[in-house]
Amino acid sequence: MSLPRLILSVSLALAVLAWLFIQSPLSPPARGIAIPIPTVYAVVSDPYQRDPLLHRYGLYRTALLANDLAALQALLEEVAGSYLEYRTLLTLARSPQLPAGERYAYFERAMAVRINDPLARLATRELLLEQARLAEEAGLVSAAIDHYAAALPAAAAFTALRRLETRPLVLANIFLRARQHRNALSALDGWSAPSIEAPAYRAIGEHARALDAYQRWLNEEPSNATALFGRAWSLFALGRNAEAERAFSELSGPSALHGLALLANRAGDLDHAVTLLRQSGEPRHLWLATDLLEGRGRSRDALPIYLDLAVGGSAFADDAAHRALVLAERLGQAKIADQALDLLPEHSFFGALRGKSIKPALVDTLTTPELEVVALARALMRVGDHEAAVGELLFALRKAADEASIVALGETLQTLGEYRQSARAARQWQPRSLERRTWQLAYPRAYAALVEREAAAWQVEPALIWAVMRQESAFYPRAISVADAQGLMQVIPSTWTWLAEMLREAPGDPFDTATNIRYGVYYLRRLIDRFDGDLELVVAAYNRGQGYISRLYQGEVVNGDRNELYRFIDAFETREYLQIVMHNYQVYRLLYFDTALAQEQP
Repeated sequence: MSLPRLILSVSLALAVLAWLFIQSPLSPPARGIAIPIPTVYAVVSDPYQRDPLLHRYGLYRTALLANDLAALQALLEEVAGSYLEYRTLLTLARSPQLPAGERYAYFERAMAVRINDPLARLATRELLLEQARLAEEAGLVSAAIDHYAAALPAAAAFTALRRLETRPLVLANIFLRARQHRNALSALDGWSAPSIEAPAYRAIGEHARALDAYQRWLNEEPSNATALFGRAWSLFALGRNAEAERAFSELSGPSALHGLALLANRAGDLDHAVTLLRQSGEPRHLWLATDLLEGRGRSRDALPIYLDLAVGGSAFADDAAHRALVLAERLGQAKIADQALDLLPEHSFFGALRGKSIKPALVDTLTTPELEVVALARALMRVGDHEAAVGELLFALRKAADEASIVALGETLQTLGEYRQSARAARQWQPRSLERRTWQLAYPRAYAALVEREAAAWQVEPALIWAVMRQESAFYPRAISVADAQGLMQVIPSTWTWLAEMLREAPGDPFDTATNIRYGVYYLRRLIDRFDGDLELVVAAYNRGQGYISRLYQGEVVNGDRNELYRFIDAFETREYLQIVMHNYQVYRLLYFDTALAQEQP
């Protein structure tokens, strides 16, 4: 007999025996005895009352459900400095039962304690608009105008400012400060305001109009330095060289020397131009001097300027040290080459190219403190309040000072999917910290499941994806740049639409984590194919554009020479981006993958 048939037979036999017992005179029903029905008690346990850690959140919840504003106001005294204070303040600010003026005061307090993130432009604008509307409702027009101005360039802010601010000069000045130059000019509505017109026209490239406005400004204020410099630069832009030279000669400081240097170079006097740029002492002017010299084939003359830059603390220092090393080697100047090599910083892209360490040797000695806020966050997660759990940890992280506490808070945040502020806090300990957990906190495997899925789908190293993401958005999903690049992988709208076409789908939401990672990784895959797996070119192209990088790398100036590429990418941002992302990439490989891989040249 098969096993299923045996089980069926036994089950039927037991059922028959049970039926026979019930029918027998010995069974309780047959003897007139009722089968007792047990009493079932349902006990509802309130976790906010059961867990002492949640006591204050329980008070907040009870007051909220009862719409007890007095209880919420009383709670504020108990929760100062916590995320619950921020939540309670916003709740009161959004309570229509309170007078508008009182609600606005609560909103001001909420904004004062809020964790402000420069990458959270959209969220901040939304809050500023809400604050402005509340101020307007309270009759605080001046405050409303200030908040709307801070919310620019949101469309609602433009509309409100044009409605509230009836003074053309004031409105135009608001737009000028927000760098909304065309709006500033239109807001004047025929009024003369040279101090607004001049910088606005110059910013949009209308230099003749700018010059006229600067001259009118100087007629009113003959010694105004801003107007004097503006006039000089407008003359320069218009090619009125002799007048520009006289204007700059009457001025002093780095900007005047810069202008005179550009005029000297325009006139073909390179040596005088370089002398003036060196007199300026500004790092960007020294870099320009090397650019002019190398453009004329005078690398030997550029070398001492690179060394001057390398010993300074500017953002050009590591670039200058590496370039000095390259030129000294080419010129056979071994002593200067050694000097330049010593100036290359440890734990940097250029240092790693010359055999210096990518990161320090790490240890695992950090102990984890018992922090009440971590226990509170876990309790909040148990009741499904993810926002409060993250919020309480972030407020505690803002106040934490020691490495162990920062790491404990940061690690807990990352288990909850918050990578931006946690990694940011760990960075303050680099590179001096030797603790592995601190480095892993600063270089997290953010959104690991999504990244690894797309990495496998498109055959892109996860280390490269995280390296790009770390620099692009610092792991903040709703990041938006001044160039309107969006999301974790910071893709601009035109590229986003093009990627959707390549993927044969309608454009997805750039602020959706999974979609943004997918589009960004797909773009990396296309660039890897375009540049035959050369990751340095891939990274540079991700930032600057594949067309430009292709032309530069294959053109006469660079001609396939990697050292020339490092020097002659035209945008400082892209040069720094390449170095940072490639360094991130090596650190990720060392932290999480085969250490031998990190030594390979990409």
